[in-house]
Amino acid sequence: MNAISKYWLALACALAHQASTSAAVAMQAVRPERVVLLDVERAGQQLVAVGERGVVLRSADGGGHWQAGYAPVTRTLSGVAFADGLHGVAVGHGGTVLTTADGGARWTPVTVAAIGSDALLGVLHVGGDVYLAYGAFGLYIESLDGGASWERRQPLGPDFDRHISQVIVDGGALLMVGESGTLARSADGGRHWDKLDAHYAGSFFGALALGDGALLVYGMRGNVYRSADHGNSWNKVELGSSLALMNGRRLDDGRVVLVGDAGLVAVSADRGISFTLHKSAGGKGIAQLDVKAGASLLVVGEGGVERVRLDK
Repeated sequence: MNAISKYWLALACALAHQASTSAAVAMQAVRPERVVLLDVERAGQQLVAVGERGVVLRSADGGGHWQAGYAPVTRTLSGVAFADGLHGVAVGHGGTVLTTADGGARWTPVTVAAIGSDALLGVLHVGGDVYLAYGAFGLYIESLDGGASWERRQPLGPDFDRHISQVIVDGGALLMVGESGTLARSADGGRHWDKLDAHYAGSFFGALALGDGALLVYGMRGNVYRSADHGNSWNKVELGSSLALMNGRRLDDGRVVLVGDAGLVAVSADRGISFTLHKSAGGKGIAQLDVKAGASLLVVGEGGVERVRLDK
């Protein structure tokens, strides 16, 4: 079993154990630091985080205080994306797709027959009313109407069955990464894909576009690769850690941050050429981070919502 499969299997087992508590008790017990969260995004000036058992946390003050609620599902929500401060899409396990028109206060389930019960691992707002969602066993769907309806596509052919970890926008193109060294680029909105080669056969868990052709891809055992030419060639970045990297963001101040297992936080001030390593105080796995960082960085993961102090 590859690393991404192990990660999701372990998470599913943990969530199944936690879900034994009744829904009513769970609703009362939601605390930002005690719930597993897998994604956090900005909806206008608001932060929205999603995670286990359909939990949705919202903060209007940058993470100082959180309002807890649940989407009308019992599945784990693994990703969320917003077109603006009101309209967004969340996805998750069991083929879960949801839409919101009020910044995440209320959610409407969307049935997508083409995906069955396979897990969706993430969602991307491309622009306008266009969203992409992706996940297990080559699952890739597209919506042109703000998430109301979806069409399944086959990004790398009908035989492609690798887990897709992330799809990002790189200028006018899309970049896809996944297990078994999956790395591909589309210049036409996802209709056709060209395989890229970073000379790495392990699983990629995420990617970042840094502008001017610079890209980062990262994943298992602390492997990070950087391209300066939109993915035509790649160089390995020596991170100094063998912990898996699960996600990353470019902060508003220009720094690049990658996060991962055991509270790992890797910070770069030179556009991903080199990194300085930090750890969260709790030492639990980090799934995602906010793009704004003042005295500390807001992260979400196995330890719920945490703040990580970054040395300047």
